[in-house]
Amino acid sequence: MSWRAAPPPADDEEAIRENLESWDALAHLHAQGSGAEFYRIEQWLAGESKLAPWEIEEMGSVEGKTLLHMQCHIGTDTLSWAREGAQVTGLDFSSNAISEAQRFANILGIDDSRFIVSRVSDAIEVLEGERFDILYTGRGALCWLPDLDEWARVCATLTKQGGVLYLEESTPMLNALDVEEESDGSRLVLKYDLFNEGPVSETGEGSYASEEADIERTTHCWEFRYGTIMNALIENGFRIDLLNERDELFFDPWPELFEPSQPNYWRLKKGHVAFPLSFTLKASRL
Repeated sequence: MSWRAAPPPADDEEAIRENLESWDALAHLHAQGSGAEFYRIEQWLAGESKLAPWEIEEMGSVEGKTLLHMQCHIGTDTLSWAREGAQVTGLDFSSNAISEAQRFANILGIDDSRFIVSRVSDAIEVLEGERFDILYTGRGALCWLPDLDEWARVCATLTKQGGVLYLEESTPMLNALDVEEESDGSRLVLKYDLFNEGPVSETGEGSYASEEADIERTTHCWEFRYGTIMNALIENGFRIDLLNERDELFFDPWPELFEPSQPNYWRLKKGHVAFPLSFTLKASRL
């Protein structure tokens, strides 16, 4: 994908509106179009899980538990948890993505799943006070939120006392990097300021799931750090129980530098210095 700087948004509402336009445009592409291969839709419909082995191990049994997946996109991860025995609800601000998620639920016959259109900031009102045993989120979700304190407050309100929040995300360091082409090959360089208060605004073509897709979109992403995530959770009534880093990532940001490590995951090619690419976090609601 070729990306270039875009004018900053007038405010967070404009940023969220343009992000919504982007995700609405990607939903069909990822579920049924040229991005479906990246998402391994055919294999997933045939029974392959979208969950990493460590997610299932770290979460423990979800049999019979209620699970809310915030920012669920097209619902493949959500419905993978349903296959593990959870009673799932998926929530996303893109109505197109929710339509695709509901279509998948119908195909798979997972009739007790629910998919709801809502922004994270509106989730408490939309769910009318309902609380869940498990709140699951991540995999490229947090960067689309302008206020992690608000996110953590919503998570705390929607999680039952004694319940858990489980998150898998790219590391803050990865989000600060970009690739530069030099005469002797590609290399990673620090590009983005992790302490920047405003969003990183860019316009580009295609999708992480399909670089050649004929879609131009503008996105606005906010950087985050471990401290902003964990302090927000602690201040809103969570106890951090687990934090693990890995040299594998749930997407392929730079194909010239990455190679598949297992289905749905990639790592740096041999010869490159390894560093944490993703992390998982589990927190208990006190």
